[in-house]
Amino acid sequence: MRLKAKDVAAALGISPATVSLALNNKPGVKPSTRKRIQNYILMEEEKNNSRLRAEYTESKGTVLMLNYIKHGIILKQRENKRNPLLFDDFEYICNKAGYRFDYQEFYEKTGSLEKLLDKCRNGNVKGIYMMAAEMNYSDIYPFGQLKIPVVVGDNLFYEQGMDSFLIDNKEGICRAVDYLVDKGHSYITYLAEKVDIFNFTERREAFVEEMEKRHCGDGSSRIIRLGNQIDEVYEAMNGYLDGGLRKTTAFVLESSVVSLGVSKALLERNIRVPRDISLIGFDALPNLSIPGINLTLIKGTHTMRHKAAMSHLIRHIENEEGEMVRVYYKTRLLEGESVFDKNKYIYKL
Repeated sequence: MRLKAKDVAAALGISPATVSLALNNKPGVKPSTRKRIQNYILMEEEKNNSRLRAEYTESKGTVLMLNYIKHGIILKQRENKRNPLLFDDFEYICNKAGYRFDYQEFYEKTGSLEKLLDKCRNGNVKGIYMMAAEMNYSDIYPFGQLKIPVVVGDNLFYEQGMDSFLIDNKEGICRAVDYLVDKGHSYITYLAEKVDIFNFTERREAFVEEMEKRHCGDGSSRIIRLGNQIDEVYEAMNGYLDGGLRKTTAFVLESSVVSLGVSKALLERNIRVPRDISLIGFDALPNLSIPGINLTLIKGTHTMRHKAAMSHLIRHIENEEGEMVRVYYKTRLLEGESVFDKNKYIYKL
């Protein structure tokens, strides 16, 4: 079982509030204290995992978490480094059920799919949790032929009979558009990346639907594709801004990369947020990543969703007759100071 903040605090002689801030990557904790907390948790969980490994020396097989990298966009943007605490949770979940946990990244452009599939067949892999944001139907098909349970994250392969754990992109975009419209905005533009992956496609479709539903015009004509990297978005946004804001009073920002690139361009041109333009982003950003802008965000659930998917995969392995599920996790609105309430205030120039 994961350590509780109060237990960590008692062991280290600090307050539970300090532990909570450190674990949630919030400011207000000295770097030395943050490091001390992280090291203690890693040490205690390694002790616990070692105990579990000793208890299950006769493993039932391996549970594989596989990050399928097709374009490399997601990996570069999210800097998908192994989170020690999250991976300890995965190992704990698997070890407790009698399975080994393994994590791999597969690069489609350079990797051998046949070797990977052979490794799954010959390595006693009993189930796969697939990070599938960049995958399409032809990519997932070979894994279905392994005849083992596959649970998918950030994609939907309903016809392949695979369970999915997803962010509710439609609900998140509806929340964003509704928030802007309720603040008096009707001319809203959606700033997108160039790549067509599952989450982004769902968000764009939801934007068009919600704009029509709220009688704000044709949303499809207000989707502007900028780029897939921060610098690329920044350059494209500068090109867009050369023509002015074009009546737009608010931007919906498709991803953290778009948020960072667009904000940089706006700040350099001294375009005031929210006085001149309102912003609402999708996906979390590092603290203080945009100096001068406290961005309002639509945030998806990641850690709990991945842990729930891994636990579900274990249950699916144990009970092959389980029904197929599709689990959507609702988003949260984190209200910042980047949206101007046109119904409440009138700025004088």
